[in-house]
Amino acid sequence: MIDSFPAASLNRDQADAGMLLFALAAAPVVPALERGWFQRRAHACATVISREEDVSDVLLRLPQSWNIVDGARCKGLHDDEDIVASDPRFNHGCDPRSFAIVAHAGGERFAMLMMVNAAEAMLMPERLFRNEQSFERCVFERE
Repeated sequence: MIDSFPAASLNRDQADAGMLLFALAAAPVVPALERGWFQRRAHACATVISREEDVSDVLLRLPQSWNIVDGARCKGLHDDEDIVASDPRFNHGCDPRSFAIVAHAGGERFAMLMMVNAAEAMLMPERLFRNEQSFERCVFERE
């Protein structure tokens, strides 16, 4: 028999021990044919880069050579009616805490930052973006 574990029984210490519902992932993307749209780079994998921050937190720590792409959207996310209608990350418009695409100053590298749920995060490699780690290495290491 499996015992139930009511969420209400979590105490503050357990909740602060890293039991977050979302993590922040980054993935290499490339411009699509339509202006303002991007798509996943072929054979690229998303990587968990933070378990404590949202997108806006990481945007503040990016190197100056990286800038946000205003109004950018990603194929497979923003053009899928089921996702846009039901996923809380997208169904109320673009939330800057949940999603962003950033571009390197040279315009040759782009990365998508997105909050992912804990189950998705368990299936991704982890390269945390911390002070000693470069953003580029966290996102593009396997290229």
